Amino acid sequence: MGRYRYVVVAVIWIAFLFWAFDRTGLSLLLTDREFLKDMGLEGSPGKQGLLMTFLLLPYAFSNIFLAPAADRFGPRKVLTVMATLWTAAAVWMGSISTYSMMLTGRVARGIAEGPLLPLTNRYVRYWFPSFERGGANAIWTSGQRVGMTVAVPLLSVVLGMWGWRSVFFLQAAIIFIMVMPSIWFLTADAPEKMARLGAAERSYITESRGVEGGKGSQGGRHLSSLMRNYRFWLMVVYHFAVLATLSGLTTWLPKYLKDERGFDVKGMVLFASLPYLGSFLSSLVFGFLSDRIGRRAILCTTSLLGAAVSIGFAALVPGAIASGLLMVLGMILWGMGTPVYYAIMQHIIPAPIMATGIGIDNGLANFGSAMAPAAIGFLIAATGSYTAGLLFISALGLLGAAGALVLAMQRY
Repeated sequence: MGRYRYVVVAVIWIAFLFWAFDRTGLSLLLTDREFLKDMGLEGSPGKQGLLMTFLLLPYAFSNIFLAPAADRFGPRKVLTVMATLWTAAAVWMGSISTYSMMLTGRVARGIAEGPLLPLTNRYVRYWFPSFERGGANAIWTSGQRVGMTVAVPLLSVVLGMWGWRSVFFLQAAIIFIMVMPSIWFLTADAPEKMARLGAAERSYITESRGVEGGKGSQGGRHLSSLMRNYRFWLMVVYHFAVLATLSGLTTWLPKYLKDERGFDVKGMVLFASLPYLGSFLSSLVFGFLSDRIGRRAILCTTSLLGAAVSIGFAALVPGAIASGLLMVLGMILWGMGTPVYYAIMQHIIPAPIMATGIGIDNGLANFGSAMAPAAIGFLIAATGSYTAGLLFISALGLLGAAGALVLAMQRY
């Protein structure tokens, strides 16, 4: 009957692959003396953390206020415009010379990235029947993990050969050449709008999707009902903890491995890459597995609980290798729950407001998690150690796992 729907999710995978380059690139730049000197950031961990916070805060607001555009105009147009703005922001950040201008570039990039997750969920909701969404989510969420895994060694080489500005210019070139054309020529808002899609596959998707796929005319009623659904809010808390863990480790893990644990450059690159590789593999395996077992919330609970415990022990063990391995284990467990979480949300949120609902969720979750890199930075500055910052991440993980446990007890 055809598999073109997996071409659509592959394009989204590519977008997330290079979306991850920005966050990983920043964490590497914080280890580069030339970048810190040019930006006036030497000996200022709090200001360094703000570089990620100034991306995530506008990203959070953009999720809430721009995500409805994907429901109104379609995800294909919105994603194309977003990719254009990503390119412009990357060129800007590679060209400027002051900390304040860099913060401006971070804000612009955050705004441009905002609708990505909401419109991706809309793509999956309309292109895949419910019993295939765990696997589809596993594919596109793995793009972020692969991007982070590849970005650490690749951008380390680029940084060493051509300096910190080349990290941003490389991102701009790749997005312009690869991401934008793929979005425009290979995707459509829904199967009904893709001419090259075979009739058998189109019927399979629309019939399996049933009434979920209709646009409907009662968006306000759907939204009001969603805002009163406590399960939605429990998963928002869960998502906040997931994103806080990711943003905190993405920003500080390379620096932690180098400064606190004494790894050389090769060891730092290895133990900064392995966690993302591990989370990539676990997200793929458990995303598809969740489609078979049906009960997804128990996987979410196990994922974040295990990650929180592993990261907490990583901060406390005396050995550097043991700490690095516990970080890898923590991210493997963390990766289990991400595609499964989105499948739960795609069940809870009504189809006509899919992008809007995910925008509210992702915006609020990112608004809270945006504080994590800066909070960790200030904890490091206040205590002179990374231990308090990692334990802070661990505590947030326990909070999120408690929210998922409620849904697990209800057999979600």
